[in-house]
Amino acid sequence: MIRDRPDLMWIRESRIRVGYVMSSKDKKKDEKIIFAECHKVKALWQAFIPYDFVIVFYEPNVMMMDNAQQEILMYHELLHIGMEDNGYLKIRPHDIEDFRAILDQYGMDWNMVEEGDMRG
Repeated sequence: MIRDRPDLMWIRESRIRVGYVMSSKDKKKDEKIIFAECHKVKALWQAFIPYDFVIVFYEPNVMMMDNAQQEILMYHELLHIGMEDNGYLKIRPHDIEDFRAILDQYGMDWNMVEEGDMRG
């Protein structure tokens, strides 16, 4: 996906290392389903984890999404990867409740799933 999206090419060009993991946890926060999270790997842990960022997908929640929604979710999480002017890596917050690039292209309801919907 990084290769296919011009707005993400900087991640590859900057040699930022991104790892992906699937968790069997059914994660929720404040009664909202959490599909995935992007985490910056702290310097101390990089001796054991060879990545700058790790994206965690929560399998029971992601399995409710169709393939197009899963791709948008991956894009969403990659948009959380940020870099300050001095080169310091950081987690980039949403510019609105979601990222404007996703909302402009896919609409506000891109991640809507029905409980019990097991598309895959």
